Amino acid sequence: MKLTAITLLLMLMALAACSNKAGGGGSKNELAATACDAYAKGQLEDKTYQLDHAELAKSMADAGDGASLLRGPITIEPGLASESKQTLECRVRFVEGKDTPDVINMQFIW
Repeated sequence: MKLTAITLLLMLMALAACSNKAGGGGSKNELAATACDAYAKGQLEDKTYQLDHAELAKSMADAGDGASLLRGPITIEPGLASESKQTLECRVRFVEGKDTPDVINMQFIW
């Protein structure tokens, strides 16, 4: 499962990079939200979840240390008895020469 999640993460990052180079609307906010979403998928492994990508992208703010902070609601295992509504907090850092940011920290806040 972890290999599948890593493969998916790499594919999403490559897709984001290609879309950004082609002028496909890859704003920093969108790229950061995509990186956070892919990272969350890897952390949650085979659990289903719902994440408002647009709200996550819109929330991006300077974290004051060269990183950016994104924050938004996430529902883990929606519609199941084990459903859990949480807040996803994700810190990313853009590195010169890279099209996609590095996720440097992620927290699921109850």
